[in-house]
Amino acid sequence: MKYALLCGLVLLSFIANGQNLVNYRDTANHFSVGIPDGWQIIKNKQILSLKFMAQRADSALVAPENFTVNVVDEPRSNVDAVAKKLLYYIGRNPYFKLLDSGSIVSSGKRMIWLDEIHLEGSRTDTIFASIFIAYSNNKTYLLTATTLLPFSAGFKPLFHEIGNSFKTGKAAGKERLKIALPANVKWATITDTEVDNLATRQFLPANETAQQWTLLINNMTMENARVDNIDLAVKSFSEAAVSKASQAKVTLLGKENIPQRRWALFKVETPGAGSPESQLYYVIQGPRSFHAIFIAQKTETLSAAFVSKWSAVFRKSKVVNE
Repeated sequence: MKYALLCGLVLLSFIANGQNLVNYRDTANHFSVGIPDGWQIIKNKQILSLKFMAQRADSALVAPENFTVNVVDEPRSNVDAVAKKLLYYIGRNPYFKLLDSGSIVSSGKRMIWLDEIHLEGSRTDTIFASIFIAYSNNKTYLLTATTLLPFSAGFKPLFHEIGNSFKTGKAAGKERLKIALPANVKWATITDTEVDNLATRQFLPANETAQQWTLLINNMTMENARVDNIDLAVKSFSEAAVSKASQAKVTLLGKENIPQRRWALFKVETPGAGSPESQLYYVIQGPRSFHAIFIAQKTETLSAAFVSKWSAVFRKSKVVNE
């Protein structure tokens, strides 16, 4: 997985980013939200409804500021009914107190927000929370941002800024690189997100996991980004690979570098590495966005048959709006 993360960071260097809130979009669960600078995304694999969590990375507190997004199936309901039900359940906490509430409209959809305080479990600290409730496509969306009560005055405006950035439902189509994965393997999507202008999709064979895998496909799009010389993209990936593995060997397999046809196909191999990982890359400039896709294999080199097979898959890919 190291190159999946590495390449995402490398590609971000092509994009100017001066926003206070970095946009995160989960296209699988149909929501987007702004993440404050200096906050980190926390992975969760235990709670099915918990689709997102971020926390303030520079906090020394035992309970640092954080916010979560939960998505729950709620057929034939509406935002008011959901808010009423939520208040009923959280109101049963004897230490719960509703401080304020209201509603906003985001992308044409009404959301209800609540500011409240409560205690959690055996903790003695009082928690302040801002909760934003949305309803879309028979699903309830709950964004909950929390801090300790003594810090609530400082963080409440930020929590409401995050809440106002929260959008649910399917977004308008965007430029993506679409590939037809080989049908002889059943593939599972493990990542389908957007952070600011970087969209990432990752695929594994369905019988493998993010911790134990033999093949990994990473498909990235840098929205509204242009690379006028495809050699710069190849150079950026190559230098990143060599900086992480001194054994890395880069081989250019093909390219075009003229207007309307800017693409390159190359491989990175790691002969002699203690923990080998090799990749085949395809990068292409689309009409509005830049796209990069690679398949990684935990081997020192890539066989000629492997390169031939996946080169054909990548070259048959199409830039589409979806």
